[in-house]
Amino acid sequence: MRLTGWIAAALSLSARVILGQSAPVITSWTLTARTLDVGVDYAAGSLSGSSTITLRNTGHGAAVEVPLLLNRLMTVSRVTDARGAPVEFQQRFVLFSDDSTLQVNAISVTLLRPIAPGDSAVIVVHYGGHLTGYVETGSLYIQDHVDTAFTILREDAYAYPALGVPSRASNRAHGWPPFAFTARVTVPAGQVVAAGGIASPPEHHDSLSTFTYRSAAPSAFLNIAIARYHVLDRGGARIFYFPGDSTGAEMLARAVTGAIARYTAWYGPLGGTAQLTTIEIPDGWGSQGSLAGGIIQTAAAFGDRGELYQVYHELSHLWNVEDTDRPSPRWNEGLAMFLQSRMAAELDGWTGWDARLDHTAQRITRDCEPPAPCGTVPFAGYGKAELTDLSYSVGFAMFYALYRTLGADTFDRAYREFYQQHRRNGGSGAELEAAFHRASPKSDRIFKEWYDTTDWYQRLSRGESLGAIVASYGAP
Repeated sequence: MRLTGWIAAALSLSARVILGQSAPVITSWTLTARTLDVGVDYAAGSLSGSSTITLRNTGHGAAVEVPLLLNRLMTVSRVTDARGAPVEFQQRFVLFSDDSTLQVNAISVTLLRPIAPGDSAVIVVHYGGHLTGYVETGSLYIQDHVDTAFTILREDAYAYPALGVPSRASNRAHGWPPFAFTARVTVPAGQVVAAGGIASPPEHHDSLSTFTYRSAAPSAFLNIAIARYHVLDRGGARIFYFPGDSTGAEMLARAVTGAIARYTAWYGPLGGTAQLTTIEIPDGWGSQGSLAGGIIQTAAAFGDRGELYQVYHELSHLWNVEDTDRPSPRWNEGLAMFLQSRMAAELDGWTGWDARLDHTAQRITRDCEPPAPCGTVPFAGYGKAELTDLSYSVGFAMFYALYRTLGADTFDRAYREFYQQHRRNGGSGAELEAAFHRASPKSDRIFKEWYDTTDWYQRLSRGESLGAIVASYGAP
């Protein structure tokens, strides 16, 4: 699996770094399916294989150019169509037009024929190289590299070709609808590959093992972790855990099944099977979760019951719908921040609401110091203004206020109606507001102040405490 020769040749053809100039848009392409077939070479610290990408033209005109992004230490050796015919492509190493610290291999594939609106195209991208992280961009959790102790393949580090252009704003505006996936990963015997979806029995040949996973339903992401995992299957929860963490895995299994039961009671059944995969990853590598793609969960939650709020946070995202506001203000992160605390209170006896409210107020005060535009950009506009880091704290305060003002039964009825109505086709912030209005008009003032305007910020700026603001919504 050594890749040194052809990588060196490819690099010699495109060894310059170019600042992304007026980055192109993704146009009309939507990823509908991905098949990944890769091998891991630990001696070389590299990956090699192919990614079969199915795209649908959802635009209004014919499309022929497909933009892809790949890790900056990886190159493409060839591209073919579904029948194996060669397809032209160009690749160059560039910096993002709106982030001069983010370097990628930008690939432009020219299809053999234009694809009409509504039609699909399939390309097979053969690629390989060394995997490296992106800590220098400020994304401290993207420490990704090939290592026998732990390896993760994910789009965050462009470990496989991803639809996109070298512009954060363009990619965010396009959005990422869920897609079907199949992943076949070959590793040395003794290593275990973990992913969400349905697992096939591993195939063992010589000193190698091949693991295959396929999605049971479309997923918003594909994360593949590799380590010497042990596996626990318990009550609808499949948990991949590091050796030595068996006690933590048992605790986590109970927490997962208990939280799923509680969320289901609050917000109704999920849009698919509740079989959920949870994969332990090292602390500091970032957690993420979906029903189809599984949950990657940092090790802290396996060793300390007080850290289980992280699991509750990711599990709450299973009851999110696709946000039809583009780019999304990510109010669902604020909801998850609230629900992780509520679940910890109900399942684990957590009693830190007052401290959490004080901490949230302090974070908002810190993050809203001038010139931060907290007083001019409402929550609904955080996506377009690239202020979604605020969505966690501002969103927590908004949903906490709704919960305290409406009460648990009305709050749950409102969100249950929203989720069940929009889980298949997605929903907007305006539709969320409407669902809460139907449950109780008392919610109108809260949404007006916290989501549609910056009135909440004006009140804080005048010296009102966050606790007093929340309490005011329940006053006669």
